[in-house]
Amino acid sequence: MTRKIDVDELIREAVKAEDVEEFDRLAEPGLPEMVVDLFRGRLRAYVVMFFFMILVCTVVAVYCGFRFLGTSDVPAMLRWGAGFFLCTFAALNAKNWYWMQMEHLATTREIKRVELLVAHLAAELRTRS
Repeated sequence: MTRKIDVDELIREAVKAEDVEEFDRLAEPGLPEMVVDLFRGRLRAYVVMFFFMILVCTVVAVYCGFRFLGTSDVPAMLRWGAGFFLCTFAALNAKNWYWMQMEHLATTREIKRVELLVAHLAAELRTRS
């Protein structure tokens, strides 16, 4: 039977006790915290713009969908269907941009976490030498 190696536990054992508290502070946040972090970043103006764009596109898509279902004229159905499709497409692409930004922030957070651990381990190696 093989034991699964937990890398985080190995790192905790390698660093000092006071460093473990800082390591724990850098833990991966949940989804709500990640969304709030988007509004605190450098691109907050774009985040707000995309947020309102998603709201407007969603409302317009629902309106187009109801109008599409309520009409019997084929050209009007094509127009309302195209409006629904385009607004849904725009809202989904904006949401995709949100997810990419959250992934970017998570990757940056992990890189900083690794840099911090490397700096702590390098400092400990220097003190041992």
